[in-house]
Amino acid sequence: MKAIMLIEWWERLRGYDKWTETQAKIESSKVKRTSHTDRAGNVSYTWSSGDQLVWTDSCGEKHWAGFTVHDDSPLYQLIGGESVAIRYDPSDPEQYYFRELLRTRINRFVKVMLYSIAFVAFILFFG
Repeated sequence: MKAIMLIEWWERLRGYDKWTETQAKIESSKVKRTSHTDRAGNVSYTWSSGDQLVWTDSCGEKHWAGFTVHDDSPLYQLIGGESVAIRYDPSDPEQYYFRELLRTRINRFVKVMLYSIAFVAFILFFG
């Protein structure tokens, strides 16, 4: 509940609440696997999805934008043809705001920060 309120506050602060709301469609989605090798030579993989979003503005013109999410995001499950709610700037329809994408990026940032803090605390405590 508080997270929604913070996001709504952010939207008002940035002016996104005044942008035009519309339905965008996931036009394509490509899954990418990235390998990571640790010092011992062990290989692990992470997955991400590169998605292409398309929407039509109030003048009937189509706009496209891409975004990437990791496999821990609910947006990773989206495939071509699904609709999502976005807002676009009526004075510059190329500019869009996708609330769920912001939420995903915030969640990932918080996880990375927590892991980093835990790692530093571990090194300081046991180092």
